Amino acid sequence: MNHPIIDVSGLSFSYNGTPVLSDVSFRIHEKEFVALIGPNGGGKTTLIKLLIGLLKPRQGHVQIMGKTPGQVAGQIGYVPQDLNINKSFPISVMDVVLMGRLPFSRWTGLSKKDTAAAISALESMNMLDLRDRKIDDLSGGQRERAFIARALATDPKILFLDEPTANIDSRGRSELFGILKELNKTKTIIVVSHDTMVLSSYVTAVACVNRSVHYHDNAEITEEMLEMGYHCPVDIIAHGLPHRILKTHGNE
Repeated sequence: MNHPIIDVSGLSFSYNGTPVLSDVSFRIHEKEFVALIGPNGGGKTTLIKLLIGLLKPRQGHVQIMGKTPGQVAGQIGYVPQDLNINKSFPISVMDVVLMGRLPFSRWTGLSKKDTAAAISALESMNMLDLRDRKIDDLSGGQRERAFIARALATDPKILFLDEPTANIDSRGRSELFGILKELNKTKTIIVVSHDTMVLSSYVTAVACVNRSVHYHDNAEITEEMLEMGYHCPVDIIAHGLPHRILKTHGNE
């Protein structure tokens, strides 16, 4: 069996003494497309930050490609949920993507190699024709793809995305997940999302996160998985576009 690209064992984390994640263990293998689902406040963003090394676990360990997250930082791409950028600042899409190359060029300045990497990243996100557009002039979906291109500019082996479709319409969501599916041919992808029925068409595994983590090596998002992750009854219904509705707690 292949060695896992991500290996989490006995992971626990607390904020100011309040447990957020407790005794979490799972493995992700190369070129998997993993959906992290679960309620708000369940620890999904915290888990991602632990996996990429922005936070340190209270107990347990995280290994990425057999090393600590800090040792392989250059092979990890990350797009956070809150992208703090001044939208009134006159910066182009190309400028945003080139920011992803700065760790490689801090002493020498941007090179032709950096520009070529940025162009390749934009092409992979179907954004090259918008390279000169101001970031503030883009739609929500286009802006998200520009920031994913920034994360791809280093050609990472693993791509982490935290709620990438939060401000995108249904058409944009489907388009984005279609692009991610293509990227998944060469990269491991971990995405936090509440679009569970859309995700089920693209992912290869599901992790239900709610203080603990239930990892399912299966592309199908079932009612049982959702109940494990949300700790409450869940209805999955479909009329036109599939979606889910959480039943009211305490009324069942």
